[in-house]
Amino acid sequence: MLIVENMILLLLDMEQNQESLQRVLWVSSDQDYVVLVDITDRKNMKYPFFRKYEEIVNEAKEGQLRKLEIDPDLRLISPDEEYLNKYRAKRDVKWEVIKDIVVQEPDIYISEKRGPLVSMVEEITGKNRRLIYDYLKKYWFYGKSINGLLNDYFNCGSPGKPRNITKKTGPRSADGNDFIVTEKDKEIFKKAIKLYHEEGGMDITETHQHMCEKWYSSGLVREQGVLVSIVKPEKSPTLKQFRTWYTKSYSKYDREAKRRGKRKAEMEVRALLGNAEERATSVGALFEIDSTPADIILVAEDRKTILGSPTLYMVKDVYSRFIGGFNATLSHASSVEQMVAIENTATNKVEFCRRYGIEIEESDWPCAHLPRMIAGDRGELKAKMSENLVNINVEIANAPSFRGDLKPFIEQHFSLTNKKIRALFSQYGAKPPKLIERGDKDPAKNAVMTIYEFTQFMIMLILTYNKSALPKEYIVTQEMFEDKVELTPLGIWNWNRGKKLLHVEPRDLLRYNLLPKEDATVTRYGIKWKGMCYASPRGIKEGWFVEESIDGEKQIKISYDPRNISSIFIRLKDGSLDQCVLTDKFKEYDGLHLEDVKAILKYKKDQLNQKEKEEKQHNAVLNAFSRKLAENAKRETQAATTGMSYNQRQKDKRENRKAEARERGSKDAWTAVTPSKSGETNNHKAEIVEFPSRGQSNSVKETQSEIQKRFSEKNKNRRRNHESME
Repeated sequence: MLIVENMILLLLDMEQNQESLQRVLWVSSDQDYVVLVDITDRKNMKYPFFRKYEEIVNEAKEGQLRKLEIDPDLRLISPDEEYLNKYRAKRDVKWEVIKDIVVQEPDIYISEKRGPLVSMVEEITGKNRRLIYDYLKKYWFYGKSINGLLNDYFNCGSPGKPRNITKKTGPRSADGNDFIVTEKDKEIFKKAIKLYHEEGGMDITETHQHMCEKWYSSGLVREQGVLVSIVKPEKSPTLKQFRTWYTKSYSKYDREAKRRGKRKAEMEVRALLGNAEERATSVGALFEIDSTPADIILVAEDRKTILGSPTLYMVKDVYSRFIGGFNATLSHASSVEQMVAIENTATNKVEFCRRYGIEIEESDWPCAHLPRMIAGDRGELKAKMSENLVNINVEIANAPSFRGDLKPFIEQHFSLTNKKIRALFSQYGAKPPKLIERGDKDPAKNAVMTIYEFTQFMIMLILTYNKSALPKEYIVTQEMFEDKVELTPLGIWNWNRGKKLLHVEPRDLLRYNLLPKEDATVTRYGIKWKGMCYASPRGIKEGWFVEESIDGEKQIKISYDPRNISSIFIRLKDGSLDQCVLTDKFKEYDGLHLEDVKAILKYKKDQLNQKEKEEKQHNAVLNAFSRKLAENAKRETQAATTGMSYNQRQKDKRENRKAEARERGSKDAWTAVTPSKSGETNNHKAEIVEFPSRGQSNSVKETQSEIQKRFSEKNKNRRRNHESME
């Protein structure tokens, strides 16, 4: 049993009942000691304590404890976006108090050494000593997650219900202004920000002034020949109220983007100080992720169609130079494909390699972990993705534009990978390092490999690289020399002293946080999203679709993989995840890409709209024909029943109905033939029926009318004389 940070251990008593829950906070580099904290009772949070690594392993073997797969506090550690946005600021204030001492491991876990550290923070921040200890306990209780410092309001108050403030709170203003900001005022604030701050380029003070003149004017007065707005301060929001709303409603990045533009905000607000190597203090301290087009041209599975170059994502541990995961795809670079690479890094490789026909041992590629920090292109690791990674205890170190030097190791590895591709597949579709000029051979003509085969190659290439010698410029530490560490990426990765910053997360939690999210609606037909419906056995059992709500909510957040919309993930209030699959009605979309489904649904919508328009004309034809038919029938019926009473028409109704049915059946019978003259046999020649020309059409219609009239008169005579049809 490998013990790593953030692992939760379930301790059992003699009767195999739950005794307590303990979370792993730290593992010594020599795997001698483990720091644990009891997380059984959150109302009575305790201090961490030390245990022997071997004792825990032995208890696991004896069945006295086992690993808990699902964190019981996921709801707080990985909250939804709305909750996080609401309480993020308070969380960050607490984090600023303890961030410098929590990293001093293992000293912070030792009571004698923890006291001086807390005293130092107390002196610097002025915070109460007891409050600092409370922050530390919460941070440890929730797995050293910054989100553990959030206040737990999930079961408190009346969430979602606005408060009706009728009197201004706080001390009375010196100028007597008791203006209360309402929702209507906030809408005006938004308009003013867009009109004057964004488009007009004014600062907040000038924006406030112009807003008051336009929306809070008490009248107009003519001065210097022009009409001037009359602004009464006591009847308009103050500058402080306006500025407070602006600061709360827009993040620092958004404020900078509105004031100076998005490009400036990206470059200055989210700049990365330092470089990647300085932060890589051990294995798992920093992973780099990036993408590049591979220098090879692929073909489709049918070998007939040339597809072009694949996009290759790779994840590399900076300290050991170990490749932890990758993603080879035919799609263009995107945040979704990047998340697939991260998910591959954090999951077991034995199963992954087996899908591609390659059998390995776990020791060949022992990476199923997440790092403390990950660095990548800011274009793909955007704000929402950053928060999703924070939810799984991964910090973001985005590099600004044109700063590939801040993630040099993964950039360098792409160069080595493409060089190897060109060397091995120069006759099989590999692209030259320079642009193709006129007269050069077109590598697409030699393309033979599919994406499946290229993925197989990448697996073998990474396995080979991880066992190869480190570059000559790699700095070997004294500890490595003393432990006689094998100087390969795999050797450094397996070195015990380098594992302390790795941690694990459940696969479902990984996918939920990494995949994009959207709103969906709970209905009787299932969870409705993008015109499709999903359901799960748990939902059916708990009656979600009867009540048309989940945990009292009709509108819910779902997580989806656009590459295959066969299923979606939803998160319940108890923190658990549930995978929902397409209902039987929508099984036709099983296995399709989201874009394919969108195309199908768009085709359906366009076609139905078009046919609905045409249907009006078809109905017009039907209605006109029906009216004409009914009028003719009425006219002929009136003529045929002149002088007859209603009772006469009803007389012998049953017999007449039988007679009519037999007459009609005789004419429509499959065995009916053309009537023959007396004494003639049925072996007569068929008559040739000539189609009428345009000039003959009227006479044909008259002939048909005469025939119908003759048969009608014949039937009337039969009814009148009660002629038998037997």
